[in-house]
Amino acid sequence: MSKIFHPLLALIASGTDRELAKYVQFLKEENKILRSRLSTEVHTRPEERQRLIQFGKALGRAIEELITIVSPSTFYRWCRDEKNGKKTPNPKGGQRKPRELRELVLEIAKVTNFGYTKPHSQYAPLRFA
Repeated sequence: MSKIFHPLLALIASGTDRELAKYVQFLKEENKILRSRLSTEVHTRPEERQRLIQFGKALGRAIEELITIVSPSTFYRWCRDEKNGKKTPNPKGGQRKPRELRELVLEIAKVTNFGYTKPHSQYAPLRFA
């Protein structure tokens, strides 16, 4: 009896695997279509990253074939950062420049009529501390 049951069970399991592979392929193509309609990059929030890490870790190396929102190396970096306990960066950006420096750049921009970015390239030897 078990000699007949085992191959039958293997046949059912392989049929299910093929069906799941078809589902995954369809979802990957659907994802490609939707991503092609976006005009800009997709920036993930910390809670979205946590969800991707949670479900992606269970896939192991198969994540490399599935992930499309970021590169696999970015996903692995997220996993390392989570493991090492690194906090996510401030969503508002880095540290603000000192008020005096901001005022000096604005003054140079007003005097030279170059705008905000031109003083940096125009006065490259001039170092702001």
